[in-house]
Amino acid sequence: MPSNATKLRIGAKGAVAIARRPALRRLVGRVIVPRKTRGQIERLVAAGRTVGEIVVIYGPMVAEVLRLADAPKPKRRAPAFAAGVVTGAAAAYFLIRQRRD
Repeated sequence: MPSNATKLRIGAKGAVAIARRPALRRLVGRVIVPRKTRGQIERLVAAGRTVGEIVVIYGPMVAEVLRLADAPKPKRRAPAFAAGVVTGAAAAYFLIRQRRD
């Protein structure tokens, strides 16, 4: 494994070669630019997901406030409540009846 000094010399020679030759500069630019753009694209995708989540959560509320959409109709809860009362009363009746026997 090369020493740090050797690595430094090799890196310096490579940098000088890249600086002197336009073809190498273009080649390095083609490699480095996509890396930078890839990072920017990943950040943009993350920001887009965040905005999408916000729109999904708060979009319907904003549409109602701005009167772009009608408010949802209130749900009929009375039948479900009555069914629950009847079921609970029947269960209580049968449980109390079993205890007496």
